[in-house]
Amino acid sequence: MWYSLFPEHSIDSFEMLADSFIKAYARSRKVQAQKAYIFRIAQVVFELLREFVTRFQKERMLLPAITDEWAAEAFTKGLNLRSFDASQKLKESLLEFQVITWEDVHNRYESKIRIEDDQYDDDEN
Repeated sequence: MWYSLFPEHSIDSFEMLADSFIKAYARSRKVQAQKAYIFRIAQVVFELLREFVTRFQKERMLLPAITDEWAAEAFTKGLNLRSFDASQKLKESLLEFQVITWEDVHNRYESKIRIEDDQYDDDEN
């Protein structure tokens, strides 16, 4: 399959073929590693939703080839249901109404963060 995508007469030697294969294979491995990494980012118990979003965004920025779909899916999976109520409600919302882009996630987050802020303020008083 990989070889059939080359234009006719574009490979002049075995070295070119080998080099092209190695580059294609290495690129594929990097993308898979980046995808695996973003799915390991998870909210820890007692981590506020705001803190998790900030950490997730920072770690995502270190990975250049992360699509919006992967980010939205990884973020949703990374939310800890045993954390604060706002995290639980956000995860329920993200799962119920499938999000596609990071912007969708962020818009829903903005509405839920107010809930967490109110709870956190009540706990301190």
